[in-house]
Amino acid sequence: SIKNNHSPDILVAGCGTGQHSVEVSTKFENCKVTAIDLSLSSLSYAKRLSDEFGINNIKYIHGDILDLDKLNTKFDVIECGGVLHHMSNPFDGWQKLVDCLKSGGLMQIGLYSKTARQHINSIKNEIIEEKIQPTYSEMISFRNYLIKSNKKHHKKIKEIYDFYNLSELRDLLFHIQEHQFTILQIQDYLERLNLSFCGFDNNILVNKFLERNSKEKLFDLYIWNEFEKEYPDSFSGMYQFWCQKK
Repeated sequence: SIKNNHSPDILVAGCGTGQHSVEVSTKFENCKVTAIDLSLSSLSYAKRLSDEFGINNIKYIHGDILDLDKLNTKFDVIECGGVLHHMSNPFDGWQKLVDCLKSGGLMQIGLYSKTARQHINSIKNEIIEEKIQPTYSEMISFRNYLIKSNKKHHKKIKEIYDFYNLSELRDLLFHIQEHQFTILQIQDYLERLNLSFCGFDNNILVNKFLERNSKEKLFDLYIWNEFEKEYPDSFSGMYQFWCQKK
């Protein structure tokens, strides 16, 4: 079992600029981390970051999740946050991850919530209607317009940290490809991928859930779906959860 594994092989799928892979490499003792990303510039930065911290148990690979089978490796743990929902077919990407996870292995996934991103979707529609382009000047002037606005959904976007960083703002509002999910859709994907749901990775949210529900319900996504209806901003960051390969 994973508990008795003294040197787990871990994959970070879509490691970005290295913060995620560095965190993972220090979270699990004696682990070996493989970190892949599509962006060569992000990988170069990640490698420099790891070297600065003197971390030498991470292997960085320039590549696509859809080509993971070429690695010919099975992993004990896979972490993938913020990547699948930007793929043209998230299910295919997730299937590739499952294929290289050992039986009984654990996977952490991050996906955007359709419910929590309603205000973002409204603003994206405004961007399309107004034909605002993701150029430096147009993004700055549009952001200034939002800052001055008193509309409810405009006020809400100002609470998001990414709003204040231009490259993050582009990702937040101008990303050409973004899929959003519901909890019941996640339930469907998990069943099709033969994965068991192991819980959301957010202690504050879990405690709030347990104030209203028994511990047995923690792993019942139908109950979580009702909970999200009642508290639609619950997953404003992302759905981040663990699952296990049956």
